[in-house]
Amino acid sequence: MGMSSSASTHPQDATSLPLQRDPSVMSYSNPLHPPVHASKQSVYSSLSTSGATSSSSASSNSRRRRVPFISSSKFPSSSQPLHFPITFDYQGYPGAGIPMREIYARGELALAQMMDRGSERLATFAQSGLRRINLAILWPGYEHLGYCIPIDVILSSGHISRVQLATVITAAFVKYLERARTEAPTTPEWRLDSKGIQFSQLSLLSINHVSADVWKADITVDF
Repeated sequence: MGMSSSASTHPQDATSLPLQRDPSVMSYSNPLHPPVHASKQSVYSSLSTSGATSSSSASSNSRRRRVPFISSSKFPSSSQPLHFPITFDYQGYPGAGIPMREIYARGELALAQMMDRGSERLATFAQSGLRRINLAILWPGYEHLGYCIPIDVILSSGHISRVQLATVITAAFVKYLERARTEAPTTPEWRLDSKGIQFSQLSLLSINHVSADVWKADITVDF
């Protein structure tokens, strides 16, 4: 794909995306994030299976809906086969996903104990020669707020782990929601503000290959 071996250089395909970029969340650095506001604190007090049980129950809830992904001509076409999705689940609860508030509130070690294959190093990207991918966030009703986050997938410690990738994706959505709150949506159904969908309602299921070096997150909302 014309990738440079330098992690500090954007891929050829990434530079062609006319989406808003935010490099501030591109690299996983420290799982010990700043103190979490009370509204974002986990409702679970231990590493028991209570969080997983809650997520599993929610996955079968008829009020849980997948966020539609908005297709865009801004994404370059891929000349190579697409990769399989990279999933994020509690151990023993495949397909349920993990609430983003849990990912945001917990450190790497604690989250790795809860997440299925959480500590696994992801070599998926390296197989295509990628050192960096681009996470595209296009939310229904906010197409004008196209957001593309570069994420380093080759770190000084090696391939990024599943837990580290989930943490970076969640951080990207936190920043996206902050910006979306100041924008007027074109449709009220998926509005992102105090009167609509909030961060605590989101769960991360997987990250999916769209084209070239572009990936998108599969998100559900508990209404």
